[in-house]
Amino acid sequence: MSQWLSRWSELESLARTNPFAVVIMAQLQALRYRTGAQRLEPTVSLVRLLYGYGYDREHIQPLLRLIEWMLRLPAQQEPAYLAAVERLEQERKMSYVMIAERRGIAKGLEQGQVKGQADLLLRLIQRRFGAVDAAVEQRIRAAGAEDLEAWSLNFVDATTLEDVFRG
Repeated sequence: MSQWLSRWSELESLARTNPFAVVIMAQLQALRYRTGAQRLEPTVSLVRLLYGYGYDREHIQPLLRLIEWMLRLPAQQEPAYLAAVERLEQERKMSYVMIAERRGIAKGLEQGQVKGQADLLLRLIQRRFGAVDAAVEQRIRAAGAEDLEAWSLNFVDATTLEDVFRG
């Protein structure tokens, strides 16, 4: 690995026209920075270099996916990564990374979690208190994650349906 790291500038030069050099660079960074906490800056640096090489969208997207896979970041670092990539895109007036797609996926996951919380709470309530009317079901389905969490915790000690929705 050290022999390739010492030739980093040569790899950077080759990467301008050879996508395999980019793959080698990503692999070297993944080996060099084994823990996710160390990977943010090397990942952003590779993306910055890649944007500067002038690859077209057709070539850059698979390379970005590969870089992101090889240098997987911890979830708590993803917002910082996305912000850095947004800045790069604004500087270069280009958008190769599907940031909207990432945000859409994150929003979809969040909505799925909320729906799952609502479904589970409804099943628990129905099991303990029997069938619920449409108003209760609508209230639960319209609730946000914070309310659903509070109601789920209330459910543990609730002796009546009204106790679930208290406080």
